[in-house]
Formats: sequence, structure tokens, C-alpha cells
Amino acid sequence: MTYASFGCSLDVLDAPEKMAMKLAFLNALREGIITGPVARDPYELVTEALGNAPGLVSIGRLEIEPWMTPRPNIDAIDMVDVSLYREFIDTGGCAVVSARLREFVRERVLPLTPLLIGVDHSLSGGVLEALRAAGERDISLVVLDSHFDAIPASLRRAAGAREEKAEADQGRDDEEPPDSYTCGTWLAQVIESGTVAPEMVAVIGPSDYPGAETADGEPEAMTAYRGAYLAFEERGVKVIPKQRVREVGVGEAAREAIESVGGSAVYLSIDADIGSGDEIKAVRFLDTIGLAADEVVELCGALALEVRSAGSSLAGFDIMEIDVHLADVPGSGDRTVEMCANAAREVMRVMG
Repeated sequence: MTYASFGCSLDVLDAPEKMAMKLAFLNALREGIITGPVARDPYELVTEALGNAPGLVSIGRLEIEPWMTPRPNIDAIDMVDVSLYREFIDTGGCAVVSARLREFVRERVLPLTPLLIGVDHSLSGGVLEALRAAGERDISLVVLDSHFDAIPASLRRAAGAREEKAEADQGRDDEEPPDSYTCGTWLAQVIESGTVAPEMVAVIGPSDYPGAETADGEPEAMTAYRGAYLAFEERGVKVIPKQRVREVGVGEAAREAIESVGGSAVYLSIDADIGSGDEIKAVRFLDTIGLAADEVVELCGALALEVRSAGSSLAGFDIMEIDVHLADVPGSGDRTVEMCANAAREVMRVMG
């Protein structure tokens, strides 16, 4: 099997701390503080870490407008503006870039096996649409994520659940942004569009699982959040919360996931925050503690083994939501890029 790695560095979060990191980088460029080459995006970092992995070829990037990337060039400094990012998100900009990525995959990646190394998780939808359009009808999806990216931001916000990602736009106290296609809702769109059937989707590792029991005196907003979450389970989505992974181990969690989704081809989507914690900090959302870095690598290998044992193929996979600003800080000891590269290496090794 030949894997084709490619990148797209869409990064349009408008949270104050994210904006501050971009502006700090640009100001450092302008003032000459940064003089040597730096990585533009996670694609560059992970590709370098993978080196000459057997069976892997590098296709390149879907280039997008510089102001939408994690590290824009200095000419884009006037475009790094919260109002532009908010307008982009609220008017469906993520869906537009995802559609552009779909065409990139169809024209430049397929029939090789896609390996997307990106930032915003909404881009995964574009790869899945490309696979579906290419005739991969019986495709299933396994997502490794500390969050369940199918709940509208308005419900999360009202319930106070995973506020960092629900908001990603702090300071909107006087307005209610629309529930558009974003990194927090992409999975719902993949299901609602029919790209992947709900009974062929499994999500491993979420820390935001509400449980089925309603507490006495629970606010209506939390009940609504729980109802929206559990409605996906009722439709057939398999959710294996982080606590369940802890109880049964990564091998059993992998078996449960692959057994539940079936399908002749499996797509694996890895959000780097599945391992967020002391060693893994270069992720876009640090509002939860995930699995240990080595557990994530082991889980990816176990999933690949289950896919192979089931007689299924690997339709493709991706590694998303890496924060490049935190990934290459000298002496930080962060293992995010290492974990992601090792996870990719393990998947490719097992699948061959």
C-alpha cells in the first residue's frame, strides 16, 4: 500500500489567545527577532518527523490564503483580525475550504491512500467526501478525539460544556453566532450529509460524554446537551468514552470500535488532543486530559490490527488539530509531533 501525505493548514480560530500567538509571531518577524526558518504548519513538522517512512510519498499542500494559516507571512499582518475570522467561520468558510480539499484529493491524491496532516478538523470531511465520490460506498469512520465534534456550539455554550471549543470566540457576550460547519461540528455534517452512515461511525476517547442519567435539579441546557449527544448514539454512533478506554484498555477499545462500525474500508481520523496532557500540549484545545502519548500510539496500532483482522482495508487516515506555535518551542519537551508521527508510522506498519 502506498500512502500519500498532504497538508492543509486552515487555522481560523478567533479566540483571543490564538489571535495573540499569530500576532506575536508576525511581530517577531517584523522586528527581526525570528531570523531563521521556522515550520509553516504541522504538515512540515510531522513530515520531517516521519522521514523516509516505507510506502509514504509526499504530495504537498492545498495552499490557502496566508491569513487563514497558523503562521502567515508578514504581508498578511493586516488581515489577522478577529472580525475577519469570525465572518469566515460564521458564513461557512470552513465548508468552502473543505470542498476545495475534496477536489485536491480527487485530482492529486487518489488512488493512493490519503494521509492528511492538517489543523482544523473540519477538513476531514473533505477527504471523506472525495473517497465517497471515488466510489468508496461502504466506508466507515473511527475518530480518536477528546471531544465529540457533533454538538452545535450553541448547545455547548448554553450547557457550559467544553466551553473553550464551543466558544473559540470569547468576547461574543452580546451576540449568538450561527451554528456553522466548524471543527466542532464537522462530524455531524458527515453523518447528516450521508457521507458516512451513523451506524458506521465510532468515536474513541471523548472526555465530554454526559452519561445517560439526568441529575436532580439539572439545568434545562444541560439536559438539552445530553439529549443531543445521546441522540447520535440512538442513531447508531458508537461512543467509547475515555473512561471506558481506561477500564478495558486500548486493545479492547479498538476491538469494540471496529466490530461496531463494520464496512469494507475504514477511515481513521486522529485529533492530536486525544493525548493532551503533560507531554502533549501542542494541540488547539487544552480543556481536557486525554490518554497518555504512548497509549495513543498503541491504540492506533491496535485499530489497524483490528481493521486488518476484520478483512477490511484502510481507506485513509488523518492527523489533525496540532498547534504549530506550541509544537516547536526549543527545550519544551513537548511530544505532540513525536506522538503523531509514531501513530502514523504504527498504522502504516501494521496495514503494510
